[in-house]
Amino acid sequence: MSTWLAVFIRNLHIAYWFITRPTTRGAKAVIFNDGKILLVRLTYYPNSWTLPGGTVDKGETPREALIRECKEEVGIVLEGPEHIGNLYIEQQYKKDTVSVFKAVVNSFAVVVDRREVAEAQWYDLGALPPMGKNGKAMLNLVLSS
Repeated sequence: MSTWLAVFIRNLHIAYWFITRPTTRGAKAVIFNDGKILLVRLTYYPNSWTLPGGTVDKGETPREALIRECKEEVGIVLEGPEHIGNLYIEQQYKKDTVSVFKAVVNSFAVVVDRREVAEAQWYDLGALPPMGKNGKAMLNLVLSS
């Protein structure tokens, strides 16, 4: 999907959220490997990095959603992610509850699904790229646990 189309679709979602004011659920993870964490740059937020994860579908638990999203988006199969807490976000005219997890993997291999993820990269905690405030808040929640 081209970047302009992804941004257009994202803006349609925002307009929909403005009208309906939905409550959404998400799941994200700080994935550690040898002192580094995995960050993703999304096609519809190309200027900042965030944690892997996504939307919790109907009938899914946040843990199940996280495992599914990580496998789909970056090709990583998480085993036993630890739930750290929830972050409540009210922005873009919606109310979002994000379940935040911590996970450890033993491989740096990623397979990026280019529909949503433009890039995935492992970073040292002391040398992180620009992140949005929500991604930073989730990371801080895990690091302070």
